[in-house]
Amino acid sequence: MGYAASLYNMMRNTGAAIGISYMTTKLISHQQIHQTNLVQHFSVFEAWNMSQTTTMPGAPRFDFMNQIVTGQHQSLGMVYGRIQAQAAMLSFNDIYRMLAAMALVLIPCFLWLKQMGKPGAPAAH
Repeated sequence: MGYAASLYNMMRNTGAAIGISYMTTKLISHQQIHQTNLVQHFSVFEAWNMSQTTTMPGAPRFDFMNQIVTGQHQSLGMVYGRIQAQAAMLSFNDIYRMLAAMALVLIPCFLWLKQMGKPGAPAAH
């Protein structure tokens, strides 16, 4: 019985490790895909428009022209950080949708499981 329990726990841990590594790989690859799609829609003209709009009090100001002249790119780094955050959120949404679809597919499998005992019979030890 001890060997069976250890084999069961080893297979459970191995399956969990494989599942976590697969989902992490999918998360990172989807994040790169979404980041590529989001960056395609950002251009210098949007940066110029962002520098012309007013910001909320206390928020960092996006001053694109000043940073082009001085060679500093903190504001573009700030925009890139926001793009990365949005890409991460979209990739988490993709992973949750994938897991929800897998759960919906597996729900009917529980109907096929055989009952362990008769409904009224007590379990024998």
